[in-house]
Amino acid sequence: MRIALVLLLCSLPFCSALADTVQLAASELHLRRLTVRDGLPSAYINRILQRHDGFIWIATKGGLSRFDGKNFSNYQIETDNGLISNDVMSLLEDQLQQLWVGTVRGLFLFDENQQQFKHVPLMAVAPAVLYLFQDPTLGLWVGTDQGLFRLAEDGSVVQHYASDLEVKVVLSYAGKLWLGTKQGLFVVDPVTGDTTAVVLEGGADVDVRQQRIFDALVIGDRFYLATDGDGLLSFDPATGQVVRQWLKTDGLKSNSIWSLATQGETLWIGYFYNGISGLSLKYEKIEHYQHHAQIQYSLPHDNISQLYMDNLQQLWIATTNGLAIANLSDQAIRHIGEYQQISNKHIWSLALDANNLWFGSENGLNLYDLQQHKLTVYNSGDAPGQLPRTVIWGMHVLADEILLATNLGLLVFSPDTAQVRSWPSPPWHKTGRASALYSLRQHQQQLLMGYYGGYFAVYDLASQQYLLHSQIDHADYITDMLPLAKGYLIATDNGLFQLDDGKLTALAEQLPELAAQPLHITSLLQVDKQIWASTQDHGLLVLKQYQTQWQLIKQLTDRDGLPENQLRALAMSPDGRVWLTGMKTLSEINPANLHVRRLSRHLHWLDMEFHANASLKQISNLQAFGGNQGLIFFQQDALVDNAAFPPLHLTAAQLMTEQIVVNNNQLTIPPEASYYAFQFAALDYFSPERIRYQYQLQPLMNDWQPMLSNQLSLSGLSYDDYVLKVRSTNADGLWSEQSTDIQLTLTAPWYLTRVAKWLYALGIMSLLMLALWSLLWRLSALKRVANHDALTHLPNRRYFKHELQRRLQQSRSSQHQLALMFFDLNHFKQLNDSCGHEAGDQLLIQVAGRLTHAIRETDFAARLAGDEFVVILSHIKHQPELDTTVKRISESLCQEYQLAPETRLKLSCSIGISIFNNGNQVNADTLLSQADQAMYISKQQQQPWCYYQLDE
Repeated sequence: MRIALVLLLCSLPFCSALADTVQLAASELHLRRLTVRDGLPSAYINRILQRHDGFIWIATKGGLSRFDGKNFSNYQIETDNGLISNDVMSLLEDQLQQLWVGTVRGLFLFDENQQQFKHVPLMAVAPAVLYLFQDPTLGLWVGTDQGLFRLAEDGSVVQHYASDLEVKVVLSYAGKLWLGTKQGLFVVDPVTGDTTAVVLEGGADVDVRQQRIFDALVIGDRFYLATDGDGLLSFDPATGQVVRQWLKTDGLKSNSIWSLATQGETLWIGYFYNGISGLSLKYEKIEHYQHHAQIQYSLPHDNISQLYMDNLQQLWIATTNGLAIANLSDQAIRHIGEYQQISNKHIWSLALDANNLWFGSENGLNLYDLQQHKLTVYNSGDAPGQLPRTVIWGMHVLADEILLATNLGLLVFSPDTAQVRSWPSPPWHKTGRASALYSLRQHQQQLLMGYYGGYFAVYDLASQQYLLHSQIDHADYITDMLPLAKGYLIATDNGLFQLDDGKLTALAEQLPELAAQPLHITSLLQVDKQIWASTQDHGLLVLKQYQTQWQLIKQLTDRDGLPENQLRALAMSPDGRVWLTGMKTLSEINPANLHVRRLSRHLHWLDMEFHANASLKQISNLQAFGGNQGLIFFQQDALVDNAAFPPLHLTAAQLMTEQIVVNNNQLTIPPEASYYAFQFAALDYFSPERIRYQYQLQPLMNDWQPMLSNQLSLSGLSYDDYVLKVRSTNADGLWSEQSTDIQLTLTAPWYLTRVAKWLYALGIMSLLMLALWSLLWRLSALKRVANHDALTHLPNRRYFKHELQRRLQQSRSSQHQLALMFFDLNHFKQLNDSCGHEAGDQLLIQVAGRLTHAIRETDFAARLAGDEFVVILSHIKHQPELDTTVKRISESLCQEYQLAPETRLKLSCSIGISIFNNGNQVNADTLLSQADQAMYISKQQQQPWCYYQLDE
């Protein structure tokens, strides 16, 4: 068969391809990085602690911080909370769930209710507290740069040991304390206080009495000691001997180790300046991970200050340049991108050949050996020996050769000889677009080919000739094809078509549900007797053919659990599970019940936009998908289901303008507080942006109401007792059945108590009506103040954001366009400086008045801040209407203003406009950002206005 193909496919030979081979690591860590830009008080991290409620506390050189996955609550000396040092070195939660904080200027105990730090004196001059340790029987111990302190339950010092030692770590074993210090290893008898140096000797013949021990762990009956200069030591405390020593010559990255953590049979090692390693204690195999300047999911820095394993076995990595978190289960996913030297980071096609994964890009062909972890790259170019310069849209393994669907037609690549030649041209072949091949499939002895220009062809491998060819009008290109019992199903960028006996039928003619939707089909998959079709904008179609008639079984969209409606590629596991990529999401669907399992949380570390052809067409245990950031692949059972839900907590509460502490989830609201806000956090440390929230306010609302974010504001409630119930999803989109409940008591003023009301009823009814009217008026006024600008009386930023969200939702439902205008008054600062703030305020008032009169009744104007105004233009039918409206508003503002009897001013402004429509379905923040960017372009180019232009 291959000999015949060689004889046949020799019409256009190319030179041999030049290949580069790269050895890649066998495993990866995918980290979420956090630094000062995310809210950390300092990038230099000293210590990490997870408390009983799930919150992560972070000790830094710039202060202490509590992290809920989304926000940092920082405690620093500037906040007058009792903390006298920002350099926090150690943390401990004791058996009473109290938080102890060690700093370079002493020890502190944190009062949760008062949000204050109480200083705990250790000695006249406070030592630097380096380590905190509690043993259930031996009590609370404080390691400092001036020895070890034992504390009583009330925090008083019971005893001071070894004042000449600098204690970095404390272990408890066999009723004694073991100290890792900068002077070596020591053992302390807690009863007598005797401190004895341990001579570390044994087969390794090591003596680190004058060396530095920075961390230690007890695993089974062994100590694992992290040293500065002597590598990693396995120490038997029973015999006092070093059982094993690991050095750089044994596979470590460095002999200087700062921190250790353990997970199962893996010991994680953090080096001073060489990143981290995972050491398998069972197999003594070491994998290394380091900072990469371009890879955002790599370590933020190679200087590791602490490794910490939380209660979900997630690895936290503290460095001197930020914090990183690794979900170790995500190691099952491999990523190969532009920094692994592939031909191009845009991957358009995939194929599997035995133990090799092939993937094609915009600039060549790549081969990854799944066993040896070697990457071979065949770059395209004009030099002799390179692949021809063309995008590889599709790929298929045929015998021991690789078929490549390209803009040059179908090419055949031989891995053995690295030769490329062309496949016989189709009957309609001509130079140009008609020869560009996009999609490729094999069915038995037939090769199905989909071209640009709507051409479709079937090639018979046995007879080595084209059996049929056809063209679909109004189709720019054919995206996928499947054989049917009779004929073929052809997917295009303009719908689905059946080709049977030379007759071409659009499925939209049989399915009126599809006729109303302009369907761009991205991928096809046969699932048992059904055909699944992913679409560009309309979700997933599940179809079935009954004899000659087609039926739409189900159309799955985001309302049915899909993470998005913009779908890309379909694939299937051997057990029948269906894998689906969206524009930026990954999901798995059970064909039996169409249940959607969202898996995008596993890709929190990668901003991948998937491509339609970039999935494995054949059924395989290996799942692989490509996109604009390279390639990901994993075994089908590697991504475990996430049935757990992150703890949900109330993290902040506000009464009017005052931040308050809520104890025991109970809050009493005084009568004068008519506005109350709450902030919640589901403690997901990898994908907090994927968490959604709902609330009930019983007894007023017993149905779950959506929250726009993790914040909720309430106002104007009647005086009564309420239960505020809040629940959240996990990162896979499943709703928790458990809720966090806040008991709210709105106390009434004395004049609205039952006794007062009874007296009013017996007295003067008019006085009661007057009091009620006054109360309602005051509540209405406060509500208006909260939503309007005090100077111009226009709606403020808060009101604007709410209105923009509402109108965007209306536009999505009605398919109407919406425009957002962002105004900035030119030279407003110079006016304030030269004429004074009163003149500036007068100008803002007049601008607001003119803006109010210039807009339509259906429009909405607001002042964001300073000289920044916005206008929402709803129900825009066409561009001329928008242009006319923008011009009218601009001309009404850019006129002369009378600021004082002798002061007149000609005003100009810069306007940026962004448009929400089918081509730009973005959220409120992005739409505002686009208008802001357009405004800056308008200002730079000195134009009265500028439209935001989407990238092509």
